[in-house]
Amino acid sequence: MALVFPRTPRRSTRVLLDLAVVLWVAAWIVVGLAVAREVQGLTDLSRTVIAAGVALEEAGGALQALDGVPFVGEDVGAIGERTERAGESARLSGRSSRESVESLSVLLGISIAVAPSLPLLALYLPMRLAWGRQVRAVRLALRRAPDDAAVDEFLAWRAVLNLPYDRLREASDDPWRDLEAGRHRKLGDAELRRLGIERPGARR
Repeated sequence: MALVFPRTPRRSTRVLLDLAVVLWVAAWIVVGLAVAREVQGLTDLSRTVIAAGVALEEAGGALQALDGVPFVGEDVGAIGERTERAGESARLSGRSSRESVESLSVLLGISIAVAPSLPLLALYLPMRLAWGRQVRAVRLALRRAPDDAAVDEFLAWRAVLNLPYDRLREASDDPWRDLEAGRHRKLGDAELRRLGIERPGARR
């Protein structure tokens, strides 16, 4: 089943929609970066654990050096060995937690920055591209045949279907009668203004 997009809105509306989408995406990217930075700050705790582990290892090694001292050396050596093992375990845990925190900060930052914007972009970008193709097709048709009656008729019908009533009456006192009588120029010009397209030669 073909995907049907809303009719091409007026130029100012398209610009506002583009701006809103850009601001939405930018806002979530900023939030994602902020969260990643905050989570990254937890690595300071891991560095503290690593430093404490290294200190325990050094202390355990120093205690084991007293192993040869008479009377107290054997007990001190055993305590030093346990202290060194505890320090090694703390150091390895600190390094592991630091790597986990770094990975978590990246994943969280990307998820928060991207996840809220993906559904919006998946819906808006195809629609925006379709609008752009329609506008480019009208511009191309006008460049190739600026006075083609068929192009004016097409634009006139679009004006009747798309323009609000007050703007439609500004272009024609009786739009439907003008359509039946083949008076398409003013209605076509109104549709071109809505799309933000200038008819070739209009300035001259």
